[in-house]
Amino acid sequence: MIDLNNIAEQSLKIAEHRQQKTDFLSSLKHCAGEILEAVESYTRFVYSPVEEKDGFPDELADVIMCILTVSAKENIDIEQALLKCLEKNRNRARMIYEGNKNN
Repeated sequence: MIDLNNIAEQSLKIAEHRQQKTDFLSSLKHCAGEILEAVESYTRFVYSPVEEKDGFPDELADVIMCILTVSAKENIDIEQALLKCLEKNRNRARMIYEGNKNN
């Protein structure tokens, strides 16, 4: 199993070594830019048959690494946060399913 908190710490160290701004606002702006790059890559992936297919997964990985860097900088246990989010979403889906079943 992947240790996301460890990867987050490594990502933060790399960002600091590269002298990137790692304050919260700068990091979130960086993440927004990575998301835009992923959107652009996806568009090329879908609409250009000759486009290299590795670009989109790489951009998704960049988005995740960016978020992990923020979580390390802010001392967030990202694994626990993800598990909590997963359970919350599971409960929402269950409530929607049960609500639709009763109609």
